[in-house]
Amino acid sequence: MAPSRRISAGRSSSSSNRIGRSSPLSLRSTIIIVMITALFLGCAFLWKSYLNIAESLGGSVGGRSVVGDGGGGSSLVGWLPVLSNEQGENKEDEVTPLIRGVKIQQKQHHETAVATQQKIESVNEKATIQTTPPPPTTTTATNQNRLYCMVPFIWTPSALPAYEAIQSTWGKRCHVLRFFIDPIIGDDKVGFYNMTEASEAVRAREANLMLPNDVVILHDMKRPWHTCGEEENRNQNKPIGNCRNIWEKIWRAWVYVVTGKGGSQVGGGYSSIADVQTAEWFVKVDADTYLFPENLRRYVEYKKWSYEDHHYFGHVLNHRRSDRKVSIVAGAAVFFSRATLFAAAGAFEKMSMEKGDQEEDGTCRDAYTGTEEVVTAVCLKQFANVTADPALDANGREQISLYNVEDILTYNRTDMGEWWFWEGKTRYPCHDDGDCIAHLPLAFHGYKQPSFFLAFEKEFYGSVMKGEDDPSHYTQHAGIVAARKWDRFDVTYEYFERVRSAMRAADAAESGQPLVSSDVEKQSLEKEATNMAPQEVSIATSNNNRVYCMVPFIWTPAYLPSYHALRRTWGKRCDVLKFFIDPIIGDASTGYIDLRVNSTNANLPGDVVVIHDMRRPWNACVTESEENCRNIWEKLWRSWIWVDSNGDSDTAEWFVKVDADTYLFPEHLKRYVKRNKLAPTDHHYFGHVLRHHPVPLVAGTAVVFSRATLKAAVKIYRTFDDTSETSNRCHDEHTDQEEVITSICLKQHLGVDAHVTLDDQGQELISLGEIEDTLLWNRTEQGEWWYWENKPKLHPDTEKEMHQCCGVYPIAFHGYKDAQWLYKLEDELYGMDDIPDDENRWKNYEWRNAEVTHKYFDRVRAAMKVDS
Repeated sequence: MAPSRRISAGRSSSSSNRIGRSSPLSLRSTIIIVMITALFLGCAFLWKSYLNIAESLGGSVGGRSVVGDGGGGSSLVGWLPVLSNEQGENKEDEVTPLIRGVKIQQKQHHETAVATQQKIESVNEKATIQTTPPPPTTTTATNQNRLYCMVPFIWTPSALPAYEAIQSTWGKRCHVLRFFIDPIIGDDKVGFYNMTEASEAVRAREANLMLPNDVVILHDMKRPWHTCGEEENRNQNKPIGNCRNIWEKIWRAWVYVVTGKGGSQVGGGYSSIADVQTAEWFVKVDADTYLFPENLRRYVEYKKWSYEDHHYFGHVLNHRRSDRKVSIVAGAAVFFSRATLFAAAGAFEKMSMEKGDQEEDGTCRDAYTGTEEVVTAVCLKQFANVTADPALDANGREQISLYNVEDILTYNRTDMGEWWFWEGKTRYPCHDDGDCIAHLPLAFHGYKQPSFFLAFEKEFYGSVMKGEDDPSHYTQHAGIVAARKWDRFDVTYEYFERVRSAMRAADAAESGQPLVSSDVEKQSLEKEATNMAPQEVSIATSNNNRVYCMVPFIWTPAYLPSYHALRRTWGKRCDVLKFFIDPIIGDASTGYIDLRVNSTNANLPGDVVVIHDMRRPWNACVTESEENCRNIWEKLWRSWIWVDSNGDSDTAEWFVKVDADTYLFPEHLKRYVKRNKLAPTDHHYFGHVLRHHPVPLVAGTAVVFSRATLKAAVKIYRTFDDTSETSNRCHDEHTDQEEVITSICLKQHLGVDAHVTLDDQGQELISLGEIEDTLLWNRTEQGEWWYWENKPKLHPDTEKEMHQCCGVYPIAFHGYKDAQWLYKLEDELYGMDDIPDDENRWKNYEWRNAEVTHKYFDRVRAAMKVDS
């Protein structure tokens, strides 16, 4: 049966016949003919548009939002297909399904969407907003090796523990995590519910079958797992448990990821950009597989693979070569590059839909089968000439364990013989010595009980690795502590030790920090290093002390010059640069647009993140004074949650919040942490420290966090409840004193104090004012105002005055609200006469206190030259 083709909403492609002058007509007749023709075409166009809109609303919903997905970012509420009546006049529609307490959005008027888009385009035009993404500012490892994790799932009460276990363990390390479910949910106990029907969706909600935001309903499935088709002489579906039509589910899921068609992303909103643009690598993961997403990045770097080339890999089996002529990637974890996923989705859309109710036969077509791995391999071979590549380390060890690790570690090829598991595989020594699972594994398969996921999390990321006490741990007679009593304990625990050592070795190589605590561990690290290709080590080392620059920003025409100036000057020296904006954009001249209440693509650049869930955005107070809307604290803590929720907290070692009127020196920040031997794995919170509050704080000009501190702070921020007006405590609050609450939270919950950024002579490296002014600040002459309050006066070694401005390796200058000064500083310190700027007014700017300022710049340039 051929699939029905969906009609995309838009203009009719048909063209009307032109009215010529083939015969002489009177002017009146001509006008009448033209009017009748126009009326006819107009009606036809409106009818066509109506059908298109109805079809699109009843069908596919697009992928992720373009800007700021995850955490508090762009997570606009989606809708289920076939739900109607946006006014809620129908009694049934008034109780359309709630998903985690959020009402599913219903059909919206396209006229409203068009008007909103025109309004946004007006803002963009007046503000000269770039509509194309800027060039990437991050390294290949951080920006081009993101992983999209696709988990085929069944939404039943018995399956929910597995969902929660995946989310709370390995799933949080995927860049994107999605669960793809059949349109029919439930089981025999709670009943079956067809989620494509409004009344059924309501009943499902009443049965406590809520659907979270990371779930995609494949509503186009013809043969969902929970139904086995119509029985003969019966008009209803019979739910039974043996409907393993996994292949249809897999190919429809990948088509959705690439095109946005055939599914509804619950809570994901509507976007013209499908999920395929959110990552470079994609993996289909069974629900009983424990995945190591970070090791995927390491593996593709080790292989020097590009996501723009065809790669289809995992644990390769060869036992179907005889009848299907292909090697297959076992379904535990099937990896694709983006290029291969495009090819796969193209093949799936081209393949025949006939005989879809029959078992696969070795051709690329829809089929009623549970061997999706076979048809996937056949389709990739037939349409793209892509073949399976085994994921092995340098010693031939498998990156993916097809069965329980405890069992695979005992496999011996000589003793077992050439059964299908070994068939056709190149022979390696490890096949006979029991050490044939990679030490930086990609996945362990075969764990139906979610408790195993929690145990793995403890073994490789949690307290067992650190040796902490935990009553749930298993302690062997020899004093060895493990997360549980593993089968074949001695062999299994020894392998886990090798994995932990290898992971620490990889982390150490990437951070540049030595992590050797014993001779045994040192030998293990050295052994693992020999298994890493040279390019893997060099890439990891180059990522040492990467800097993530987070700029709180407001998207209005008045602020756009600063956006461009930051990107063209110091921002290009950040490893990652992102601007975090309020959900309301525009100003009085262009009009205000609230991105929280519509899902329109705002054409924002790729380095701009919208914090959609802000309750008190700065621009919301359009009728009040600016001071009443300076709720910077909420913006900051929600921004940091976004950074962690979207995987950005793993793209750098150091994170700095930078004011938009600050000129930053990212390379000097890297120099500072290196010279002071600061480790990103330890707690660090530093900058220009002020001591006029009970808890010393880092001034907001440039606030630096280690990765460990950022992740710990985010855990605190996620516990915030409703806003409170109480001051001087760690919570959400309507205030612009974000520095104060940040210091309180870190001190109260983590015991982390603010640390100063001083050079060897005790001089400040961050200027809170414009540099030409702060160079003249003098404690003796100015007296003890808040800037100097409680700061030590004399250096303990040199006995000279401390905290003067400024050292020759400055980290930041503050106070340049006119963006032209940023170009001036760039030219002054980096000698760029051809800085791209439309105005170039900076060339006529002069420094105040010119003599002192120029002498200081001379010292800075000299130091930078020596350091280079």
